[in-house]
Amino acid sequence: MSRLFFVLNMAAVITTLTNAINSLNTLYEGDTDAPSSGDDDFTYWTSLLNIGVNTWENEEGVLWNELFTKLSAAADGDKTTVADDYSYALPTNFRFPASGYVWLGSGTSKTALKVIKREEITILENNSDNWCYFTSTTLEINPNLTITTGSTISYNYYKYATALSSGTDTFEMSDPMFAVYFALSELRRDEGDTISGALATQKLEAMKTKNAMSTWYQDNFNDLDQEGF
Repeated sequence: MSRLFFVLNMAAVITTLTNAINSLNTLYEGDTDAPSSGDDDFTYWTSLLNIGVNTWENEEGVLWNELFTKLSAAADGDKTTVADDYSYALPTNFRFPASGYVWLGSGTSKTALKVIKREEITILENNSDNWCYFTSTTLEINPNLTITTGSTISYNYYKYATALSSGTDTFEMSDPMFAVYFALSELRRDEGDTISGALATQKLEAMKTKNAMSTWYQDNFNDLDQEGF
């Protein structure tokens, strides 16, 4: 296998924490004897990779497509209603709502609750309109509505990135080599290495470009329609 083929396929190979540890070991130690779970280096390198994840997650001015999700995909958080209960726990990875409505019910029998700002409650608290709002930990529904047991709660939200701990844990970012090069730059900081940091920056910028790309044909949809497609 040529070196070029290996390099071109690294991004496809790096998906799990174990992949990242192995790649970091190859770049840093220059051998295949990567540390295993429980080793001090494994723990330290995992911490560096997670700092890379946190750096990616909090890149200024970017909302990453990979961090938009829905309640049904969450590991926790209240997902169904209880009669006369108007307060529901949010998933622990909830950061902020990503849609203007919360839906109650399933199939075509859903009720839309408009998401309002918390300060709007003052002028709406006496009405029976379909509204709700989010606090830092709960979804609050207009207490003047009739809530029955068993309705599915649905909403989209933007989540916190998931930290890695087990070797099988997977990265959410589209190119985990950013985290690898970020960790490598930290390991080589005292050596005066600037190349690893530059490579990490290139990876981050490439992910930002990909993140901002439109869905295929969206920008020129009207032109295609006029051409008979």
